[in-house]
Amino acid sequence: MLVKLASMDLGAVYPGKDLGELSDWPKICKTLGHMARILKSIDGLNAWIGRVIGWSMVLVMFVTVWDVIARKFFAAPVLWAFDVSIQLYALHFMLGAAWALSTDEHVAITIFTDRLNVRARAALEVVSFIVLFFPFVIALLYYGWGFAARSWVSSETSWGVIAMPLYYIKTVIPIAAALLILQGFATVTRKCAIVFGRPSL
Repeated sequence: MLVKLASMDLGAVYPGKDLGELSDWPKICKTLGHMARILKSIDGLNAWIGRVIGWSMVLVMFVTVWDVIARKFFAAPVLWAFDVSIQLYALHFMLGAAWALSTDEHVAITIFTDRLNVRARAALEVVSFIVLFFPFVIALLYYGWGFAARSWVSSETSWGVIAMPLYYIKTVIPIAAALLILQGFATVTRKCAIVFGRPSL
């Protein structure tokens, strides 16, 4: 789409406009094209991670079913089932959060924004991302990094019967925060394009 815009006869598209004002349009389109590729790469990364990590729910199901069968029929509960299920579920929702953001699947209250036009809604979302979203995920990255580092230093394990390592799953916290920051950047960039009337990214 951006290539087509760059090759258009600007005089026909914007009749009455001084073409000198539009002489940078091909450069703008080229820049937007580069940005669109970056945003698509971010989307692709988070989508790939989300699809792969989604299979962890299948593992949770098998672990849970096996534990129930072992308890019911063999009176031999699987000691590691609870801890493994928790860690797999944590892996699922943390690494899947950025993909959910990219597909607009997070819970949102739209009773007020539904009454706004597209540009006003996009502007409000940009403000909410800057004021609420980014401070939270940046804090999550900062404190999550220290949280994971301390866990590695102490070789932290769970308090269950089976002392499972916790430093692996705690490392996922800053990784999830970094992915959310990337996806938040992609989302805000697209919303800003709507606000300023730029071509869709």
